[in-house]
Amino acid sequence: MEAHTASRQAPAATITHGRRAPARATSFDLETGNFSAVIATATPVLRQDYEGDYFEVLSLAPKSVRLDRMRSGVAPVLDSHRSGSARDQIGVVTDVRIEAGQLVANARLSQRDDVKGIATDLASGTPPNVSVGYRVYASVESVDPHGRRTVTHTDWEPYEMSLVAIPADPQTHVRHFRRKGVSMDATETDSRDNIDLDASLAVRSSDRGAPLSRAALSEMLLLTERHKMPTDFTRRHIAGGSTLEQFRTAVLEEVAARDSAVRVVGRTSYGDSTDQNFSNPEFLARSITDALVARMTAKPAEGAAAELMGRTMLDMGAMLVEARGERPNWRNREQLLSQIMTRSGGSLATSDFPNLLTSSGHRVLQSAYQISQTPLMQVAKRRSAVDFRALTTIKLSEAPRLAEVKEGGEVKRGPRAESAESFKVKTYARIVSLTRQAIINDDLGAFADSAAAFGRAAAQTEADLIASLLTANSGDGANLADNIPLYATSTNRLNKASSGGALSVTTLGAARQALRNMTDIDGKTFINVAPKFLVVGSALETQAEQLLHDISAVQVDNVNPFAGKLTLAVEPRLTGNAWRLFADPAQVPTVQVAYLNGHDGPLTETQLGWDVLGVEVRCILDFGCGVNDFRGTYLNPGQ
Repeated sequence: MEAHTASRQAPAATITHGRRAPARATSFDLETGNFSAVIATATPVLRQDYEGDYFEVLSLAPKSVRLDRMRSGVAPVLDSHRSGSARDQIGVVTDVRIEAGQLVANARLSQRDDVKGIATDLASGTPPNVSVGYRVYASVESVDPHGRRTVTHTDWEPYEMSLVAIPADPQTHVRHFRRKGVSMDATETDSRDNIDLDASLAVRSSDRGAPLSRAALSEMLLLTERHKMPTDFTRRHIAGGSTLEQFRTAVLEEVAARDSAVRVVGRTSYGDSTDQNFSNPEFLARSITDALVARMTAKPAEGAAAELMGRTMLDMGAMLVEARGERPNWRNREQLLSQIMTRSGGSLATSDFPNLLTSSGHRVLQSAYQISQTPLMQVAKRRSAVDFRALTTIKLSEAPRLAEVKEGGEVKRGPRAESAESFKVKTYARIVSLTRQAIINDDLGAFADSAAAFGRAAAQTEADLIASLLTANSGDGANLADNIPLYATSTNRLNKASSGGALSVTTLGAARQALRNMTDIDGKTFINVAPKFLVVGSALETQAEQLLHDISAVQVDNVNPFAGKLTLAVEPRLTGNAWRLFADPAQVPTVQVAYLNGHDGPLTETQLGWDVLGVEVRCILDFGCGVNDFRGTYLNPGQ
């Protein structure tokens, strides 16, 4: 069969790969920390993509490998491809070269205390495995005479070297030295004291395939040891006439089938190129969530999430499928989506991937919610409701004055006045859907926009409800339990100016005095309320800022007594020129807000869609608010 070739280009920033393989005896110098390693070979590595299995080959032709970055002297040696912290770098690549069809790197290990354990393993001749992280710029696809698809990367760039635990490419290794300055390939000279080569050669029947050389058999036995293959597996291939190349292919296929470290989605091998902790489902879930949030908010991803930015939702969902021990079905995207969206065994219960979509959408929603929150939240006291029944606040007056007790006299009881205010938590909700078409097409736009819009809507719902408490009764505020509005000029309130006045030091002074003169519910005890917030509508924002600005006055009469003492809160729902003072809610709470079970802000829930094919995300806000006490606020209707 004639080989068929086709060029394929790939963006450098999105296709990132890596290869790992067991290291052999070591070239490590304990005194200097220097060592040498074969970090890449042209050995075919079994991969998988949408079309099924294929073999990946790294071309080591000089024109195919971009080595400038590795030769710069700053390319890192990493611990298991981790790059989230400076401590993940355990050394530096000092040189790299193509030698006898292999990519060979010289490196120097760090002298840090936390790296000494790795140095000990290297020095003892039992080093960790070697991996290279690389990016692909161009590839050529072909089909060999046996019908096997092969993708050869003809333009690629290594950018880091890692010491790792899980092998893939059987030919990469930390080099060792027989004597100082003379390198030696372990495939040719490793000891086989525990293997009888002659006995193994005798297993091969004379009528089955070409005879095996001792060197070829030695290589087969080396692969058997390195990949912990069963003895019967090797004997069957020897007796069955397999060539060395056929045996290598069989070993690679066996390793790929049993070892989740070799993972590929959409022509991108993600198990090898990123943080080794991707084998940890919890770490993988956090990284996917971070990547989804970064995509939805157009913000740069950090740490391991950055490695996932070029992958589609199907790619990341397939990673989770493998993390739970299943093989992704890349032959049919619809079936893969069903596999991603449901639990193992076909259950219609929500799986981990929809939960991550929910978590990501919730973070986008919360971000938009926080940004859009009304400044009136600053003047409100927060409470937690356990159910939807009315929340009642019982207010007791201050204790009466202590009375003198004469010798032998009776201590008298002192009554305390009380009042109560109440309000309820109510539920507000909407549903947004992420269709299966959007997931397959990797379109997060509508979902992200809806999540952000719901966050803003939740904040606006809260703002509308709180503002309505202040604007009810033609601006005098909602009624309290005594059926009198929050603001009134009557003797049982005295928290509203008798006539409107513009914002000035004089009118603010009068408002402050009124709050200072507030008495407890017994009508006698001064509670000395201190104003903290000046609340205005958008019409008075500039005037309020000018008034509260700290002026360096030459004359005493020009000193601004309110500079730095009041916090300005501007709420556009408060129209006109009226302005209000509020005390710190920790001293006297005028307004109270409550959330169900202490969950501040909106919540999100997910289910697999029935009316809509995909994922349905429900946004729920359990919120309530009410006026609590007139003593902590003052209203001037303005001019």
